[in-house]
Amino acid sequence: MITMVSKKNQVLVENALEQMIEKGFEKQGMAPAEAKLSARATMIGLGVVDKAIGVGQRSQRALLKRTKKVAKRELNSWQKYVKTNKNKHKYKSGSKKGQVNFKAMSRAFKKTPAGRKKK
Repeated sequence: MITMVSKKNQVLVENALEQMIEKGFEKQGMAPAEAKLSARATMIGLGVVDKAIGVGQRSQRALLKRTKKVAKRELNSWQKYVKTNKNKHKYKSGSKKGQVNFKAMSRAFKKTPAGRKKK
């Protein structure tokens, strides 16, 4: 799949690439009809375009590469606690002024029902 060109010029680039491949096969001594078929097969094999379906449509392999989705894991109770802004303890003075004080946050979290250790 060619990604560095606009969609408007993509068909032109794909056709030019196919013609270049076809001319390369002809230079190697292949018959023009066989060279044309081989060029189409090469384009399909590369996943650039599927000429069997129609010009400009992506092959199944190219579509599968783009459509993979990764399921996100659910946040645990500590991550949820840290995420909320009301729970953020910040240093008020010193060299760390304005930064999040995780030591204080940890102590406060352990006092919440979600942070209590289960036995």
